[in-house]
Amino acid sequence: MRPWTFRIFALLALASCLASFGGAAQENGISAKLHPWGLFNPGAWKTVRVVTETLNEQGQAVSTSTTDTKTVLVDLDNDGVTLEIQACIEVAGKRFRAEPQIVKQGFHGELVGPNLQVKGPTDAELTVEGQKIPCKLQQLDSVVSNGKTVTKIYYSTTVAPYILKRESVTTDLEGKEDLSKTTVEVTALNMPVEVLGEMKNVSQLKTVHSSASGTVTTWADVLPEVPGGVVGNSSKETDKTGRLVRRSTLKLIDYSEDAEKDRGGMFGRKHPRHRAKSASRYEP
Repeated sequence: MRPWTFRIFALLALASCLASFGGAAQENGISAKLHPWGLFNPGAWKTVRVVTETLNEQGQAVSTSTTDTKTVLVDLDNDGVTLEIQACIEVAGKRFRAEPQIVKQGFHGELVGPNLQVKGPTDAELTVEGQKIPCKLQQLDSVVSNGKTVTKIYYSTTVAPYILKRESVTTDLEGKEDLSKTTVEVTALNMPVEVLGEMKNVSQLKTVHSSASGTVTTWADVLPEVPGGVVGNSSKETDKTGRLVRRSTLKLIDYSEDAEKDRGGMFGRKHPRHRAKSASRYEP
């Protein structure tokens, strides 16, 4: 995979993760009930457009890429959701179609794997816009070949977008050196944003991902009635010296709760019109 292709998929994976942890509590974890993909039937999809600029040392844009990406819900089972990601990238006037990617994601937002330990939830409290919200705190521990990750999830069953904060720290296998840290937290509720020509109330989330190479900061708008939740975001990337090296925006183009039927349109298929679900879906 070309470096710019990998970067696009990484950005889209981050965008998905901003809102992919919602759910009602079970004894051993978070269910599919309020997962941004878990309430939709296989075949539901969304299309987004990502515009990315790479900057030089003077802060001037030296290259721009535009990526139209379609995410389709392929399957939903007891372990999580399976998504297919299709991307078409335009760089320097040339268009490239990336190889489709299949991603299996658990209901906690984690990538499904054998080395995952989910600990039972405990009582907690968070404050959002001055409002104290009783919630639950759940911890996930996972081990991969080069390190281990400890994730803490703060979630509510009554306040959308339900996952109010998520902290993940990855260390080396000995736990002596931090390799990366990611924090996702809700910063505002019921913010008015225009979504496909209609005014909607969204939740706003801030994500900060830091590693030895630098920091990526993302602000996202989340709307549960759209598959995947995220309807737009803005992101900036700085290197280890703090210099801005890349910036990007993501915009929702279209979505549908229904399976695709006819050929035509973007990615070779005609898109059925989207329609919103009723408010009853938000009940815990």
